[in-house]
Formats: sequence, structure tokens, C-alpha cells
Amino acid sequence: MSEKLGILRAAIDKLDADILQLISERLTLSDAVIAAKNGAAAFRPGREAALIRRLAAMSDDIAPAVLLGIWRQIMAASLTRQNQDLTFAVHKQALPAAVWHMGSALAAQHCDDYDAVLAALDTKVCRYGVVPAGQDDQALASAMAAYPQVKILARTPLFPIETVAPAYILADYLPDESGDDISLFAVANAQHGTPVMAVDGYISDHVPVACGAGARLLGIYAR
Repeated sequence: MSEKLGILRAAIDKLDADILQLISERLTLSDAVIAAKNGAAAFRPGREAALIRRLAAMSDDIAPAVLLGIWRQIMAASLTRQNQDLTFAVHKQALPAAVWHMGSALAAQHCDDYDAVLAALDTKVCRYGVVPAGQDDQALASAMAAYPQVKILARTPLFPIETVAPAYILADYLPDESGDDISLFAVANAQHGTPVMAVDGYISDHVPVACGAGARLLGIYAR
């Protein structure tokens, strides 16, 4: 091994140690933030999305999807530190997205359909649910009608990743505003089931006129 190569590898080893120390410090600060929230939900996808978009704008060298993957694992580690018994109810078709989102920290209850996921949330067996996004949103909206407390609070991955089909994350609360959000409404339509309408913006306090009478909020996610 040449002297130059040895110096470069030593520099990389030093940076790896520095990165590890900084991640440890970040997790400690995150613990303190969650403690200060006094019981509030640790998973804040709106804030996460705003952070990732800000970091992506700061770097021209790292592809947004790569940057997202790195920080997603850091945030998953932080979440599970605060919720050590955290279990996700995961629809069988959304398992790849759940694994991508939570990595090795994922604890999953496998579900065959939407109703099984929603029932697990309703009975508090699981804190969060993960279901396919965009494959059959009408069926999801119909199933969610029986569980009005359950909302969509995130869509993952935040940026498109070719090998990961997107999924919705469900919980019993809405996300924080991220600054670039989509609100989903179930539109009542006797002839066409329960169509889903996506509306630009964070809309939690009213139903847009365009959605029509009888529409209901399904959830909001950052994009």
C-alpha cells in the first residue's frame, strides 16, 4: 500500500469516527427534544420532510434519494429510542416501503388487507400502519370510513426511489406542516365508490368546495 493511500484511508477513518460521534450527539439531543414534548408523538414527518428538503438544497454532490436514505435511518433510530416497543401494522404489499423507511429498527405486524391494518391501529396494538399508496386509494378510503380517527400522515419515500413502491403511513394524528404538502379527501360518490382527491396545501380545517358536499379528510402528507 502506498504512503498516499495510507494517508487517505487514515483520513477516512478519522471522518468515520467523527461522523459516529456527531450521530451520537444528535440522538442525545433528539432524546432531550422528545422529553421536552412531554408525551407528544415522536414521529413528526412534516418536520422530517422540511429538514430533508433543506439538506438536499445545501448539497450538489449527494443525490437527494441517497441523502434521504442516510437521514431516514438516523431518524428511524431516534424514533425507536423513544418508542422501544414500537410496532408497525404493515400491509403485505407495503412491506418493502416499511423496511426501507425503518431499516433494521422495523418491528412489524404483518397484515393481509387494509382492514387488518386499521383494526390494529384502532385497538392500539400498533401505533402506526403502512399501506400501499396509489395502488387502490379508493379501497383504502372506503376502509378508513369505519375508522375516522385514523389519518394518513406521511407518504414514503419522500423522493421517488425506483426499487421502492410508495406507501402511506397511518396514525391517529395529523402531521405538522412541512411547507409543501398534499391534502387527501375522500369524495362521496354513489356511482363511483369513494374517489380520492388530492389538493395542494395543508388543509385540515375545512373541506375545499371542489371536493363537494360529504367529502372527508383522509390525511395530509409532505411531498
